[in-house]
Amino acid sequence: MKSGLKKSLYFGLAAVSVLAASTLATTTASAKTYAKVTSNKTMTTAPETRNVTANGTNALYTKAGTLRGARVVASKSTMAALGNSKKSQNYFRAYQVATTNRGSVYYKIVSFDGKYRGWIYGGKTTTAFGGGITSADTMTAAAKPTTTTGYTLVDATKNTLWVNPSYSQYKAKKADMSGYTAGDTFTVTDAATKTREGWLYYKVVDDKNANVTGWVYADGLKSTANSVTVNYVDLATTKSVGTLNMPFGTYATSATAASANLTTGTAFSAILKGIPTGYVAANTANNSSASFASLSSASTAPAGSTVTFYVNSSSSTTANKTTTITINLHTAANAGDKIISLSNDQTVALRAIASQAKYQVAAGSAISADTVKSILESAGLLTVGNYTYTGIDAATATTGSNPTITVTARYATK
Repeated sequence: MKSGLKKSLYFGLAAVSVLAASTLATTTASAKTYAKVTSNKTMTTAPETRNVTANGTNALYTKAGTLRGARVVASKSTMAALGNSKKSQNYFRAYQVATTNRGSVYYKIVSFDGKYRGWIYGGKTTTAFGGGITSADTMTAAAKPTTTTGYTLVDATKNTLWVNPSYSQYKAKKADMSGYTAGDTFTVTDAATKTREGWLYYKVVDDKNANVTGWVYADGLKSTANSVTVNYVDLATTKSVGTLNMPFGTYATSATAASANLTTGTAFSAILKGIPTGYVAANTANNSSASFASLSSASTAPAGSTVTFYVNSSSSTTANKTTTITINLHTAANAGDKIISLSNDQTVALRAIASQAKYQVAAGSAISADTVKSILESAGLLTVGNYTYTGIDAATATTGSNPTITVTARYATK
């Protein structure tokens, strides 16, 4: 009798234990909840108003990041690198918007080159881009050349006309050239630079057929007046701030010369004199001829070509500053002073952000811990693995016309 009672109690308790464990497991499994999409719409505003750039604060996912099953398409560091890229193909176009039951807005975006496509957090409102993306102006207005008429295409097969300059819009297309005849002259009606590259483009219209119109790279035009165009580009912003047309016959070494040397003599003096008001040559080395984007191109400039000459704002403090900040990540000196390794994506993102003008240091000046912290934070590197940023070793930029700086950022174990 007692034996039977003990067995009954044993099996009863066992059943209760199994039931309790099952209930606990069910509760644990259902503890994590996922967001749900309450609205999902195709965007219908003008395409050019939906050009965006990534800022690296959010990753790109296969679906809204808080939905069940969302997978990473591009990490935050990759998105930061794309956002700081100097290539227009790394802009994005937003084309779909979704809202979750938590009030979060997500945008489906695709890179201009089509390499990256997915969903990214866009803030809490659909009236403006936020979160991991910001609006982007892919082109920047520039000054038209002094002479706007009498241009021909250098080679229509290499530098043809575009409805929008290549990669200035998603799926930018070439213009219809069926009405073009070799030798047709063009009139320049507008000018702009690609915001990231600083490359100068002209919008032109065929003088014989107004249906032949579009944008062409400045080097793709040749002036029948035989001139060389100097494009003055702000080094800090990569934007064109003016142009200068130089009569080829005036500066060529002879009447039969194939090119003109713009880096010396009266030609170079004319370029320095032609620098737009409020700007100075960006690099004073070699009597400022180092300000040419390509010294070799400037020294052998053929008629109809365009050369780039970099300038700095004369009132800006960006002159004579570093162009990038080299940051090495180490553990604390009392913890072995070990180098902290970064992934390729992290390295690319750090280099891109550390090259931004707003972080640069004047020659002979010390860099602050706050500046380094801001760079690391933007690159998503305040925490790396088991290490957390704590500060820097004092560092000062070198002196001279092209200062550099290398700083050691210190990290402690979490």
